[in-house]
Amino acid sequence: MLSSMNTKLRGHHLICLNFFRGEGYSEDFIKNLYSVLRKESIEIVKGPDEVCARCPYLKNNRCSSDEYTDEMILDQDREALRLLMFKPGEVVDWKIIAAKIPQVIEEWKARFCLDCRYQEVCFG
Repeated sequence: MLSSMNTKLRGHHLICLNFFRGEGYSEDFIKNLYSVLRKESIEIVKGPDEVCARCPYLKNNRCSSDEYTDEMILDQDREALRLLMFKPGEVVDWKIIAAKIPQVIEEWKARFCLDCRYQEVCFG
């Protein structure tokens, strides 16, 4: 059994949370993100995770955002796992993820960040 110092995260959150700057959908959502980031390690999961659990767009275990379809989110997850070379079920440390970000970020930005509402927050 995993300790309480682990968090469960889906693929795209492994990349995007590296750029979290205290903004989000609500105070409850932001507070949850800080809690997730304090965890020592991450169990990689397929589908909704501990971040999604507090997202106002999670409905019936799917993303119901006007901005993103559930299929788009799943595509981001698959691509993040491919770029980072991880698989669902693996347990990794934030340091390992952060060390891989410089090698993948340009490809990630070109594919997913151009239309993201948080682009300015993440990259200035």
